[in-house]
Amino acid sequence: ALQLELSRELDGDVRFDDASRAMHATDASVYQILPIGAVIPRNREDVAKVVHICGSYGISITARGGGTSQAGQAIGAGISLDFSRYMNRLLALDVAGKTVTVEPGIILDELNTQIEPYGLYLPLDLSTANRATIGGMIANNSAGTRSVIYGKTIDYVESLEIVLADGSLVHVGALPDALLQAKLTQNDLEGTAYRTVRRLGMELQDEIRQHYPRILRRVGGYNLDEFVSAACPFNLAKILVGSEGTLGLTVAATLRLVPLPPQRALCSVQFDGLLEAMAATPVVLEHGPSAVELMDRFLLDKTRGRIEFEPLRSFIPGDPGAVLLVEFFGESDAELTGKIERLETDLGARQLGSHIHRAIKAADQTRIWELRRAALGLTMSQTGDSKAISFVEDTAVPPQRLQEYIKNFQAILKKYDTEAGFYAHASVGLLHIRPVVDMKTAQGVQRFQDIAEEVADLVLEYGGALSGEHGDGLVRAPFQEKIFGPVLYDAFCQIKSAFDPTGLLNPGKIVHAPALLSNLRFGPAYQTRAYETAFDFSDFGGLLRATEQCSGVGACRKTLSGTMCPSYMATRNEIDSTRGRANALRLALNGGLQSTGFGDKDLLPVLELCLECKACKRECPTGVDMARLKSEFLHQYHTRYGASFKDRMLSQAEPLALWGSYLTPFSNWLAAAAVVRLLNEWLFGLDRRRPLPAFARRPFTKTEMAKHRTSKPTSRCSSQLQATGVTVALFADTFNNFYEPSQLSAAVKVLESCDAQVTVPPRVCCGRPLISKGFLNAATRQAQATLDTLLPLAQAGTPILFCEPSCYSAVKDDHPRLLRSKAQADALKVADACLLFEEWAGPRMPTAQAGPSKVIVHGHCHQKALVGMQALQQLLAAIPDCDVTLLDSGCCGLAGLFGYEHYDVSQAIGERRLLPAVRALDEDEVIVSSGFSCRQQIKHFTGVQAHSPMSLIASLL
Repeated sequence: ALQLELSRELDGDVRFDDASRAMHATDASVYQILPIGAVIPRNREDVAKVVHICGSYGISITARGGGTSQAGQAIGAGISLDFSRYMNRLLALDVAGKTVTVEPGIILDELNTQIEPYGLYLPLDLSTANRATIGGMIANNSAGTRSVIYGKTIDYVESLEIVLADGSLVHVGALPDALLQAKLTQNDLEGTAYRTVRRLGMELQDEIRQHYPRILRRVGGYNLDEFVSAACPFNLAKILVGSEGTLGLTVAATLRLVPLPPQRALCSVQFDGLLEAMAATPVVLEHGPSAVELMDRFLLDKTRGRIEFEPLRSFIPGDPGAVLLVEFFGESDAELTGKIERLETDLGARQLGSHIHRAIKAADQTRIWELRRAALGLTMSQTGDSKAISFVEDTAVPPQRLQEYIKNFQAILKKYDTEAGFYAHASVGLLHIRPVVDMKTAQGVQRFQDIAEEVADLVLEYGGALSGEHGDGLVRAPFQEKIFGPVLYDAFCQIKSAFDPTGLLNPGKIVHAPALLSNLRFGPAYQTRAYETAFDFSDFGGLLRATEQCSGVGACRKTLSGTMCPSYMATRNEIDSTRGRANALRLALNGGLQSTGFGDKDLLPVLELCLECKACKRECPTGVDMARLKSEFLHQYHTRYGASFKDRMLSQAEPLALWGSYLTPFSNWLAAAAVVRLLNEWLFGLDRRRPLPAFARRPFTKTEMAKHRTSKPTSRCSSQLQATGVTVALFADTFNNFYEPSQLSAAVKVLESCDAQVTVPPRVCCGRPLISKGFLNAATRQAQATLDTLLPLAQAGTPILFCEPSCYSAVKDDHPRLLRSKAQADALKVADACLLFEEWAGPRMPTAQAGPSKVIVHGHCHQKALVGMQALQQLLAAIPDCDVTLLDSGCCGLAGLFGYEHYDVSQAIGERRLLPAVRALDEDEVIVSSGFSCRQQIKHFTGVQAHSPMSLIASLL
């Protein structure tokens, strides 16, 4: 009945299906509560209606923004009210007055991107700024790296539009005395709220001054400390900030902005140990930095071997025990350099620190900050059951006492025989410490509780705050009375009762909390079941642990940069994020949903828009591999229900290409016919608006160039080459072989210009379409055939080069996980011999002839995930006087068959950045992409013929 009434009354989305409930059951905390349903409101009227309707049914409401909460404040048992998809607009900007009015679902980075042209920004630079919503920041009273000079969210909230627990829409902001008196006399819920806050602030002045920590970073409890003065203006919005959605629901916020900062400089100071770094922090603060951030060895070690993060740590020589990142603001390079030099001299005189690296250029600073912002996810990136978890990660103490405090904290960790990652906003004494605990065992859960209780006592001893920025939620609310004392805790309860007398809004947070060990995501009763799979998931410890690898930090919800997650960037729908999919699969696997297991039909829509781009493999800080999970799911689905004719046909890319090429030009005429395109849409779901690629009449493997190079080069071949003894094997992939054979011919020319002898192995398909469509038994057989063909080359030490990144990723990444026993070991040997074309050619490429003045590079998703883009940039650097620009374009959107089956989403993904950039090319500029699908997508929507790296370089030899 609730679902029907909500669906009838609201403009927004109402979802009571199991998958949507699963996606809103967790945040980035250790807790899990399955909601009754999820509502995604479109406007403030929807929010008010939800409150009215849920109130009549006695169903609670938990507001949700990015769902990245560390403490469990974004989950609840009633309705999950998700503001992020629709209510994310900038409503008004007052440049002269330096204020902006926004809806709560707008993301911090998106807001700052929109207002940057006006020289303004909101300076709350969170590590999750690329997915944190303003509504969540207000609910949490968030702060960031530069809080030592900029403060917290509460310092920027001018006024709020909120829906109270009775469904009324009210405006709260600064009031002069006359308007305040009018509010105090109102005989309604709003009046009660004003009177209660006013009374408690005045009555409890001494308690507040005695028990509220005297430090900048304190966000626990309610902000009664803002109301101890009788002076006006009186701003009730300040009690809403940090209230975690327990007092009202923000539907619009007016925020104060500041001018963009002056120039910045950054330096990293290395230390042999953590305690030395903490001893240096007060010294650093004497020099007036804008930020001081800590990273320890535990965190830095997590970057090793990660293609996304290891290049970012290039500024760190050796293996330091800790690093402080120190930033300064200034008006000139000379001023900034002087500040760093004075700091360096001071630290040297005190014999603190072992190495200082200076980053003056903006690009160098950006790379360093990217590493620091990745810290949250990296600390949680272990595989297996023991993980660094959030529960005591948010304590804050006076910076002058950091060294002593950490020493005692380390003693607690040693007592419980656990390690932890340390990173911190050292400038304000705020520590993020995540002990490694196995929450699936009784011993681990007890350790979790014991450490939490001892840390709470330690914080009290040092006059600190149990929560410096991440809030109370479920993990710190049980300690509220201990931290603030019984009088203030009773005042908090009175505030909650005044605003929300029936306990409708986010119950159990801040006050009246359930026990600390209630609602754990895992726990001793949790069963980690073993599943028989086609793919090998042993690197995660099995299939279920592969889904558990998602920590909930929500990096897959970023929208302005990177590739992960392409479909989420287009739809803003949690079901299309890596996190949403992982949560749904995990709950299905462990019996937390009504579904009948991993291959259940109800899970099919969850994975439908996954492009298998592998971007999460690189960009997810915890390394979730959703492409592998989707293929395995489809395999299990086919096993249970049988595969459709459509899926079977679409998985047969190689035989279809073989026959299509054989039957040209008739096959091309047929494929282009309107009636055939209509038939393809009806039979196979291939959108009629999307043209099929044209078959080449003569595949590359049938050309004289390929024939003379098939298998081992002959004496005739050798006489035609610059024989140097360097032999490479060029893999003739299905896409280039049958559709664009000129690309492979161009590759041969380029490789020969690098003094290589080129051999072409017998044609064999990598099985990528079979893998993508979940036909993993057939894909395993194809992997074995590929292995039989390529293994002799690998054993001979011959590099195996690929022009098509998706085929490269199949052999490099998928085959070793499809094959078993000795075949798996052999597949790894082949994988070690495999390189993308540019990896081999880039370092060896001689200078080419003059070409375009500018090359825009769009990276293939698998190329970025497994190799990175440095090799391709190095290859293109052979073009003289050419500006090579790597476009942060994410995914092209075609992704093999995806763009044929999901035309509109595919176009939306491409239009995010790639397609507009191609349309903006000047006459002397070109676009380069390694991927066959990428080049097709560009051509379909812009009419521009993109170059491959091979074709462009070959044309300039």
